[in-house]
Amino acid sequence: MEWSWHASPIQAAIVTASALLLSAIGLLVLLRRGHWLTTLLFASAFLSLAAFQAGTLGMVNAGDALSGRTWATYLARNSALVSWLWLTLSVVLGRAEPRHHLRNAGAYLSLSLLGCVVLTAAAGTPFVVESVQGHGPESVVVFGPIGKLYLIYLVVAMVAVLMNLESMLRTSPADGQKRLRPLFLAILTAILSELLVVSAGLLYGGMRVSWLVATAPMMFVAGSAAAMALAKRRLSDMSIPVARPVIYYSSVSLTLAGAFMLSMLVLSRVLPVLSPQWKLGVTVAFLLFVGGGGLVLMVSPATSRRIRRFVDRNFYANRYDYRREWERVSSALSPSARPEQVAAQIEALVGSVFEASRIAVHVRDAAGDALRRLHGGEGVDDRLSPGNPLVERLERTQWPVVFRELEGDLDLIPMLVENRGTIEALHAAVCAPLVVDGTLFGVLWVSEKRGGDEWTLEDVEFLAAMSRQLGAALWFSRQAELMVEARQLESLHRLSSFVLHDIKNQVSGLSLVVENAKRHLGNPEFQRDAMSVVERTVKSLRELMSQVSSVSRSLHLQLAPCALGELVDEALSQSGLALGATPGVHVSVELHGTGEVVVDREQMVRVLVNLLTNAREAMAGPGEIALTAAVTGAGAGPATLELSVRDEGRGMTEEFVRSRLFRPFSTTKPNGLGIGLAQCRTIVEAHGGRILVRSRPGAGTTFTLRVPAGLESGAREPAASGTPES
Repeated sequence: MEWSWHASPIQAAIVTASALLLSAIGLLVLLRRGHWLTTLLFASAFLSLAAFQAGTLGMVNAGDALSGRTWATYLARNSALVSWLWLTLSVVLGRAEPRHHLRNAGAYLSLSLLGCVVLTAAAGTPFVVESVQGHGPESVVVFGPIGKLYLIYLVVAMVAVLMNLESMLRTSPADGQKRLRPLFLAILTAILSELLVVSAGLLYGGMRVSWLVATAPMMFVAGSAAAMALAKRRLSDMSIPVARPVIYYSSVSLTLAGAFMLSMLVLSRVLPVLSPQWKLGVTVAFLLFVGGGGLVLMVSPATSRRIRRFVDRNFYANRYDYRREWERVSSALSPSARPEQVAAQIEALVGSVFEASRIAVHVRDAAGDALRRLHGGEGVDDRLSPGNPLVERLERTQWPVVFRELEGDLDLIPMLVENRGTIEALHAAVCAPLVVDGTLFGVLWVSEKRGGDEWTLEDVEFLAAMSRQLGAALWFSRQAELMVEARQLESLHRLSSFVLHDIKNQVSGLSLVVENAKRHLGNPEFQRDAMSVVERTVKSLRELMSQVSSVSRSLHLQLAPCALGELVDEALSQSGLALGATPGVHVSVELHGTGEVVVDREQMVRVLVNLLTNAREAMAGPGEIALTAAVTGAGAGPATLELSVRDEGRGMTEEFVRSRLFRPFSTTKPNGLGIGLAQCRTIVEAHGGRILVRSRPGAGTTFTLRVPAGLESGAREPAASGTPES
């Protein structure tokens, strides 16, 4: 490939100007003193670059090949020294304790120094610089057998410099990055321009002086930027502490340089076998690819974000001790607290983990509803509509949104515009979704960090993982609140159901009196019985009122002796079955023993009334209800009261008896409340007894109660629950 280059006076002047500027920077830094070691290395590094530019000017003005070789040898030796000085400077630049960092990097700095000495000694031999063809700006330096190794050494040294500077910049806090960034960009510009020239030398096996001249404008720009950075701040002002302990196990610089070097290696093998036209085409295509990639990164925010996320995820070690941080998350949250209290706990947690000053929380009460503000100060929107672009994005992606990434993307600008009030009031940097079971339950707004540090991808990923735990804690807190409200309503419902059930039993007895009054109203005996039923009903309702007023107290039995016959008669009377006038229903009563039993008479009557009423309602047509009462075991041991109610109704399945019969609010009757048998079991168990059930579909049901009958007073220990009897 033929190249033509003639150094004009302007170009020579630029080389001269860059040399003078770099020399001036080297001297200026002595006046802007920092740590003596950093100052010495900084001045030496820039003065060596000035000497390199002076050597380039010498090559341009060389009148013959011999003087050109002399200048080429000088440049080779100078380059080895420049690489080592800049590598050493990159280790200590911006460090508060330069000697400490220098000791840590002593091994590879010593190895680099050894390579520098060897190459400096070998630079004057044909093994490094074989010859110089031509003279002036058209001359070409041809490398010897180890010339390419020399260039590879320079590339490795420059990549190491970039790695150290990158590590310095990335571990700095935000204010330190602002101080270092102009100087870092200046050095980066200079290194990249030299890296391109050295790579071209590797590719073609030689180096044209015109390429060195072409780097002079870039060196001048880099020198100007460095001079302005030093004019604003002294080197001592650029010493920064490390923001947090970070261990880098790889480097973006190393990866990009490796990819670039691999491409150069492939091209160095391919280009020699191509025709001149193909050489030009491949070279141009490569440059377009590299330049086009850089252009895409500059103009496409989405691509830039993806690249940055890929780099942060794959090239940097974790900044957090996740086990320790997760323990903080678990211990900081109390889902049993009220949602407002959990939100305050989240603010304290997020503030300590991410050094954020404020947060805001919006939650959704039901699917599809707007999100209401649960936590947040003045200026934060009270509600976020379901159609809010930010809410839609969070619901779709279920990933935090970093607001600084939206500023250059026109498609995402509406999210900033519609939520400007909250973002400005909170100085929000990130908004994270609070997701529960794949559904957006709320959003978490987090402010900028107190130190001004930017949110990295790892910060965002950790917040995304944490927000799922935070969302679950808020959701459980909200559900607990709803459960408390539901329990209060359920308690009211249960109380009203028990009251209605007792009233229903009383109304059932009165309704039978009304029905029988049509035929027996003139019968004096019927009138006495009817008045007796009314009196007992009024008494029972008054007792019910007393029980309701003390509903918060547990059941307390009033045990006292009572005649077994009177107990049965009262139950039959209250259930409306004592009058013997229920059409089609025959009630038979068997008493085995007429002595006294020690029970709570009112509660035991309530049990019998429930069972008798259920038996009557279970028979759709005519049938018999059999009531048996007996006291057993009086002579041989503790006396037991046994009450049995049998009907010829529809019956129940074994599965229903086993799993649902005594469950509150479980009933087979169309207008039933499902309360009576639950009451019966509670009362019987309070007496220390149990209920047995025998039933078959279509064959009726028998309830048998067995309770101790001989205790004198006090409450009794509960026995086993009601069970089916085979």
